[in-house]
Formats: sequence, structure tokens, C-alpha cells
Amino acid sequence: MKEKSVFYHPGIYRFQWPYLAAWLSQNEQHEVTVYHCDVEIRVGQEEDMKVGKLVTVTVTAREHTPGVQNFITEIATKVRLSFFDQIFLEKHWGKTLVPEHRIRWIECHPYIEDQSPLQVSMKWDSKKHAYHSPAWKTFSKQTN
Repeated sequence: MKEKSVFYHPGIYRFQWPYLAAWLSQNEQHEVTVYHCDVEIRVGQEEDMKVGKLVTVTVTAREHTPGVQNFITEIATKVRLSFFDQIFLEKHWGKTLVPEHRIRWIECHPYIEDQSPLQVSMKWDSKKHAYHSPAWKTFSKQTN
């Protein structure tokens, strides 16, 4: 079956993304910590297209945070819902335009010694508009 063409705005989008840890305890000032990770969305970049990926999203944990591994599905879901509608003209309430096999998710923990980037595969539930069932493997640009 031939894939439909996907209109997109190519480029590299970099930003900080807020997320909450599973524990929402307050400090003495009654504040709850909101953590941040760094996100880079690469759209239509030559090196990604050569391996069949239209978009590569890299989520990078920051030092002194709980990391992102336990929160990757929530972060990925919210990034997709927040940005894909503008980048790909994909409305989250409509039919998914970007095939899942053309999206690559990378998770990085640069502050952990000897930790290689991880490629995360997840399933998209088009009814719940959410990712689930993450699985990780070591990421290598040469083979992925």
C-alpha cells in the first residue's frame, strides 16, 4: 500500500518541556517542583530521511532531575499533541497523518556515565490520543 504524501514545515525545533514527577509533594513554601527536559524535533532533515524517518524527536533529561524514562510516554504524547498539528497540519482529533514508522523517538541521559542514547518505540492510540507501551534499545545513527 502506498503512503499518502505528508505536508510539513521542515526544520529543527528546540525547546524546553515541563513535566511533573510521579510524586507531587510540596516544599515548605507549598510549591511543587516542575521539572524540565530539552526537546529537539528534527523534521525533514536529510540524514533522517535517508533512513526513512520524516521526524526525529530527541528528549534529553537534565542533571539533578528524576530523568525522563518513567515519563517518556506522557512527554511524547504532549509534544505530539502540541506541535504536530502545526508542523504537519495534523489535528489530534482527526486521522493521524504521520505514519508511526516515520517517527523516531530518542531519549538521552547525558549526565549518566556511559549511557548511550536510547531509541524508544511506542504505540500510538488514535482513540485516546496517547502513546503507550514504550520499549527501549540502544540508538546508533548507523543502524537506526
